[in-house]
Order: sequence, then C-alpha cells, then structure tokens
Amino acid sequence: MILKKLINQGIRITSVSDHLHVIHGNNRGRSPFCNAFLVLDTVNVLFDAGCGLDIIKKLCSEVRIDRVFVSHSHLDHTAGCWLLQDSGAEIMVPEENCDSIASADLLALRAVGEELFTSWMDTYPSMTGFRDFTITDTFSHGYEFSTGHLGFTALYTPGHLNDHYCFWMPDERIILGFDIDLSPFGPWYGNPESDIDSFRNSITRVMDMPAEIYLSSHARPIRNPYIQKRLQAYAAFFDERDRQILDLMTRSPAMAMEDLVRLSPFYDADHASVSDELLWFGEEQMIRKHLDRLMERGLVVHEGGGYGIKR
Repeated sequence: MILKKLINQGIRITSVSDHLHVIHGNNRGRSPFCNAFLVLDTVNVLFDAGCGLDIIKKLCSEVRIDRVFVSHSHLDHTAGCWLLQDSGAEIMVPEENCDSIASADLLALRAVGEELFTSWMDTYPSMTGFRDFTITDTFSHGYEFSTGHLGFTALYTPGHLNDHYCFWMPDERIILGFDIDLSPFGPWYGNPESDIDSFRNSITRVMDMPAEIYLSSHARPIRNPYIQKRLQAYAAFFDERDRQILDLMTRSPAMAMEDLVRLSPFYDADHASVSDELLWFGEEQMIRKHLDRLMERGLVVHEGGGYGIKR
C-alpha cells in the first residue's frame, strides 16, 4: 500500500524483495543525486538521503523513517539528512571523519581546502539542498543490525573517500555497494583523501562476498551472473587510466600538470572553454594520484616542473 502511494506520487521504485526497495534518485540517480535504498520492516530504514529533497518530502508524507544510514560524506548522499531528522529519523554515519560529515564548512575544507572553499560552498550545498544536521550515532566495520526481517553488516570500503562503507546482507546475499557504483565512468577519486590502492582493495573485498544482487548508488541493480564481471571491469579502470596518462606523455618529453589536466583524459571535459575550477580540481586530483603511482613504479619522472616517461 505504501509503495503504491509513493509510485502514485511519481517516485520511481524497484523492489528487490518484500522489504527492500530502490528509490531511484533525480537525474536518473546520477550526481548531484543518488539512489536511496528503503527498508520497510519492523524498523523502517533509509540508506542515504541524496535522492532529491522533493522525493524525500513525498516519502516522509507516506511512511515514518526511523533511521537513516549514511554510506559516506559526499553531499549527493547526505543532502536530505536534515529533512529526515526534522521528521524524527535517527541519523547514523561512519565513525571515520564523523566530526565533519554533518557540516558544510568542514566538508568543504576536506574536499577542496581553503583555496576553493568559497567556490565549493557557493556550489554544492545549493545544488543538492544540503543543510547541516546533527549526528545521532556512528557505526564502524563489522557493525551489525536488524530491521526485523533483514540483517545488515557494515563493510569498511575506503578509497572513494576515507569514510566510504558498503552494507552486506548475508541471508539475502545482497550488497549495497553505494559509490563502488559500477557506473560507466568508472571509479571516482577526485578528493585529496581519495586513494587508488584503498579503492582497489575495497573492490576486492566486495568481490569476495557471495552476492546474488548488487545495488549501486548511481546505476541499476545488478544480478548474477554479471556481478563479478562488472566488478572486474570496474577495477580495470585504474590500470587503463595509467595507460592513458603514459600515452599522453609520449607527446612531449616533459608535460606540466596543467597541460595534462587540460587534455582531460578522464572527464573528457573542455576545460579551455568551460572554466570550472571545481571540475578542474577533481580531474587534477585523479591525474596526480596516477602520476604518483607511475613514479613509484619507476615509469615516470618529475623533473624541472614537468612530468615525463623515464627513459
């Protein structure tokens, strides 16, 4: 009955089981929004709150949400926490970085530092509808809870961000994968704290789970026999991007960072005509992480302010 009312209000829903449902976010669940996962059970739970404030308002008009679990601190996953809190929900966040996850000011400093603080603050809170909220409690790796019929275990899966988590449902063999999202873009690690090696290890941890259904924050649900193949293809982006950087560096004996970013190997953006300093920053962060990897492997050197292939 509740689902029918939500659908009648224009909310797109995919039911995974009798108690677990995907709430498809605005913009087809793509940034600056995400899909949310709704559990209707003895305890009603929403995983992530970035599907869109309009959707959350409709949801709260039809069902009492007892608890919200936040997978990580990006605003496209936390934007509606304040609205759900106003409706009486408890807000559970990762233990890691819990001091900053509910504050736009502190999130901006984590994401871009002082230099781009104002630009970030002028852009993302208004874009997503984020407002500061109050944390009820935190969870960490191995945290277990039940909603009545369903059981969940928190899996610490850093890399995308230091505070990124997935949730495992052992009885149903379902993974809530969040921003290990298996999207066509591939992994995103454009914040200073993002880490490629941690990201790869997290993907491996998820691959070790005997999942039959995989739920993504930014893509459609995936079922076996495709889960392992999609995870392997997703992990392969890291090595492919290494190769992209090396290919670009064959054009010149030494390339400045700004030259590499301007070529936009990952975003395929026209940085020359679209002056977006936040977009530039994210791509530069990702390129820099690959250059660090390539230098550690002895494939690239940094000399005279430029990067080049080691001869």
